[in-house]
Amino acid sequence: MKKVIVLSVLLLCAAVAKAQDTEKNEIRVGYSDATFIKLGDGFADALSSAIVSGISGVKYKDAQTKTVGMFELGYRYNINERLKVGADISYLKSEDTFKANTANAKSVTRNTNYVMGLVTGEFSYIKTSLLNFYGSGGLGVISASTKENGGSYSNNEVAFAYQINPVGLRVGKKLGAFVELGYGYKGIATAGLNYRF
Repeated sequence: MKKVIVLSVLLLCAAVAKAQDTEKNEIRVGYSDATFIKLGDGFADALSSAIVSGISGVKYKDAQTKTVGMFELGYRYNINERLKVGADISYLKSEDTFKANTANAKSVTRNTNYVMGLVTGEFSYIKTSLLNFYGSGGLGVISASTKENGGSYSNNEVAFAYQINPVGLRVGKKLGAFVELGYGYKGIATAGLNYRF
């Protein structure tokens, strides 16, 4: 009988501990404007257009850039009521077209794929059952792979990356929506959905 009582107490304690562990995990999908990368690309495009024009003698207009923004997938783990840690993986595709001013020279198109991984921390300033006002920051690396269509140019780079979001707001219980404002490689604004389990 003593063993049954001890076993019952242990099972009850395990059930209570399991109930307290619920919703410690969170997955998220999001979209950001990638302003930092777009501005950097604009400067790099102007510089490379000037260099190509100087070498080839063909004058190129400013590059036309096509991109839809940066997509991300992330994970967070609740360490305690206010602190979360996790990681984000982000992807951005950019297409730059350099058009020649002369009639017989062809335009050049370069595609760049960016993949970024960040280790992220998040701190909640104000947290209720439906609202979470927080700030976050992340450090990691970004890889850029560039190829020229119909040409021989290709380039691969890896660099340090960061994102600081002092303002973040999540609305919802298990399934929620979030918006973050800050500065870094993701850009100024990030928005998306997340799910706690």
